[in-house]
Amino acid sequence: MLPRGAEVKVIAASFGQGDKKSTGFQPPFKGKVIASSLSHPESRDDYEDQAAASRLEGSLQMLPRLAVVRVVRQLTKQSGGVLGTSTAGYATSAQGDGRDLSLLKAKKINYERIGIVGVPFDKGQRKKGVGLGPKAIREAGLIDHIQEISPTLNIKDYGDIQYEALNFNGRKVGNMKKLEHVASCNRNLSHQVTEVLDDDRLCITLGGDHAIAVGSIDGHLHHSKDVAVIWVDAHADLNTNSTSPSGNIHGMPVALLAKELCDYWPYIPGMDWQEPIISIKNLAYIGLRSVDPYERAIIEKFGINAFGMREVEKYGIKEVMRMALARIDPEGKRSLHVSYDIDSLDVLEAPSTGTSVRGGLTLREGIFIMEEAYGTGRLAAVDLVEVNPAIGTPEDVRRTVEAAVHLLVAACGHSRKGDIADTLDLIQK
Repeated sequence: MLPRGAEVKVIAASFGQGDKKSTGFQPPFKGKVIASSLSHPESRDDYEDQAAASRLEGSLQMLPRLAVVRVVRQLTKQSGGVLGTSTAGYATSAQGDGRDLSLLKAKKINYERIGIVGVPFDKGQRKKGVGLGPKAIREAGLIDHIQEISPTLNIKDYGDIQYEALNFNGRKVGNMKKLEHVASCNRNLSHQVTEVLDDDRLCITLGGDHAIAVGSIDGHLHHSKDVAVIWVDAHADLNTNSTSPSGNIHGMPVALLAKELCDYWPYIPGMDWQEPIISIKNLAYIGLRSVDPYERAIIEKFGINAFGMREVEKYGIKEVMRMALARIDPEGKRSLHVSYDIDSLDVLEAPSTGTSVRGGLTLREGIFIMEEAYGTGRLAAVDLVEVNPAIGTPEDVRRTVEAAVHLLVAACGHSRKGDIADTLDLIQK
């Protein structure tokens, strides 16, 4: 079988002769699943499509991954660019602009405009309550606290992501629990994040469990072709379905996103909208202290930038942030995404979370990460996930939600030195 994502693109490129004026991906088989998912043809055309797909897949299944990518590119070019994507990154136009990413400069983020998206999603793990995170954070006064930074800030709450779970008609992927929910929710989230960024706003995504980072980062990639990610977490979230001890997808998002790990996956129904195109070299971990053996092997194999709590203790959080940014964005050109799991903080700082691990970041260190990310001028998107108001005492919940608000306000530009006054009229001359 072809690697995940390649088979769908190959078949689409070979058959698709859609509207070449389209500004996005237009599936050549509307309302149908192609390639290996074409299991119930309904007409003669469907049978012909399936037979052609099987022939094409059979001719490519023995090619190396790089050769497959080259074939995909050539077929896409021959089909008039109908896919609207490239392996270098998402393109918002059908033809793409062909620019060299190394020549692009990161767009200055408009921090005067902020968009908030709630994702009350809990199907990426087994503990109930994490879906209540967005509501709890909003009710703690998040918008008011952000507005206190400056009355000129334009803050828009886009509400919560809604979705209907896909019907896979019996098609399953082993050891990926609730995949139909994860795929459906993340697809809608991806569209919403792109909309927020296209509206020239800093995008704040409130989880929900960490499985939602697949959609959040995918949406960022649709908006910006070159993205660097800081993944703040006690866990690496780097398992595949064949290595995960639990099958919970909130432990798999980095592996789903990274292009270097594309060949480690089978075909995943319902995820054809998501292409693993971000390089693992453009991601840095901060706060790791609970890493599975397979995850450690992958981190070492690919030389992933991983700053665990040992490195935080050894170098200090200031130097860790400096090194992380220097490695994932050495020229200061990439759009920055911070995906922040509240369990990166020590359990004493944030007890109401599902997979807490002792010995984590202090709240001061956590806030510093957000302040430094904001200070780059390139922070475009932030995820704050895994706040679970159903865990712990009311005091535990209050402490955890307050920590989340402090982190998000720092990401929006609040300074612990004091925010800048909009007028000096009250100061006596």
